Amino acid sequence: MSHDKIRAAARKRMAETGEPYATARREVIKNYQEAGAGPGTASSSGPRWFALDYSDMGRVSLWTDTLLGGGPGRGGVELNSTVLRVVVPGFHLDIPRASVRSATRSARRIRGTIGVHGGHGRWLVNGSYNGLVELTIEPPCYIPRQPSTLFRKMKVSSLTISLVDPDGFIVAVEGK
Repeated sequence: MSHDKIRAAARKRMAETGEPYATARREVIKNYQEAGAGPGTASSSGPRWFALDYSDMGRVSLWTDTLLGGGPGRGGVELNSTVLRVVVPGFHLDIPRASVRSATRSARRIRGTIGVHGGHGRWLVNGSYNGLVELTIEPPCYIPRQPSTLFRKMKVSSLTISLVDPDGFIVAVEGK
């Protein structure tokens, strides 16, 4: 679902329910994801999209992220039968599904940091302090050379990501 369609559906829901935009948007995405994996739909029929949670990102950071091609509805994880693809502005990572050893709710305390951060094989991709999921990756995969890594190829053995629907994501990953 494109950002424009999400925004239109969220605004329609706001008018109908009186909910704030963030709540309406979260529910629209949740309903869309549930419809995509509803009864009679094969889970391997196509990729599933899990949106990054941007609820704690400041207005300036959110505006900048949107300007760079990210922001709500555009940053997240695409999951298909062979690869888990993380997409945020300036950062792209493809993880083979066979390399994901576990997906669990994260107990990491990350107060004070939002964005893409990493080192020594542990990476954090978040727009919120909520909905954190930690992926254990073995064998490790490598981030391709890109501006966010100063054009260095970097190892990823653990990835923590904030998602709007963390439990649905965990079920989808564990369902392989």
